Parts: sequence; C-alpha cells; structure tokens
Amino acid sequence: MEVFSEVYLEEVIENQGKLFEYAEEHCPGIDVADFIEAYMKSHTRAMIDDGQAYVCTMDAETLFDYFLENEKYEAKQGTVMGGFAPNWIGQFYALFQWIYRIPSKKVVKLLPVKFMFEGYPGLHDLDLQVAVRKVGAQCGFEVEK
Repeated sequence: MEVFSEVYLEEVIENQGKLFEYAEEHCPGIDVADFIEAYMKSHTRAMIDDGQAYVCTMDAETLFDYFLENEKYEAKQGTVMGGFAPNWIGQFYALFQWIYRIPSKKVVKLLPVKFMFEGYPGLHDLDLQVAVRKVGAQCGFEVEK
C-alpha cells in the first residue's frame, strides 16, 4: 500500500494524537476507546492513509468536527482513560500505519485499542520510533526500504 507523503508525517502524527486527546477532553464521559476504533476504521482516516491533503493538514479540532459530521459518529459514554495515553496511542497508530504501509483499519484490528491501553505503561517511555518498531517486530513486520 502506498501511504501519504513524508511531508505530512509529523503533522499527521501530532494531529492524530491531539485528536484522540481532544475527543476525551471535549466530550465528557466519552468512551475514548470506541472513538479511537471508529476513527481508525473510518473513511476520514482512510483519506489520510491515501494522502489527501485536505484532511492530512487539518488540526485536531477541525478533524474532530469533520469526522463527527461526515461519519455520523455519535459518542458513546464509557470508560475515560485520562492522561497522555490517548494522545500517545494516536501518535503510535499514525506512525505504525505509515512505517508498515497498512491501512489504518487493519492497524486497529492488529493492535486493538484495549491492547494499546494495556501496553501504554511499558511502551510510552520509549522513543516513539523505537516503540513502533518493537511492536512491529513482535507482529512479524519488517520495515520497507
């Protein structure tokens, strides 16, 4: 699979992390795991996978509103995770998708949100690249050159 240009990489990583954090902060009681999974499987995220500049360059708040409107997502009430975990998971998923060149909907299937929250305490202190490559290696992936 071709992925979006490296020109967008840092922006996509940062904004996806902020998006997941924003959802939890601005929708009190939201089931952030449900939100993350729905977003990762959405057409909106697939547009980023494909490198569509319009969505690749949206800030977190704009992307949140765009996602809600275009995907007709209705926030569910559930467990609030709090802290930096949603942000870190967003960054991790974005970089993992880009490095291993697989669709985001497959990333969240391979590495379920619950698994990511459970793995967060042991992985978040690592450099993000190192964490992604470590998990990727455990999944049997090699980095494409």
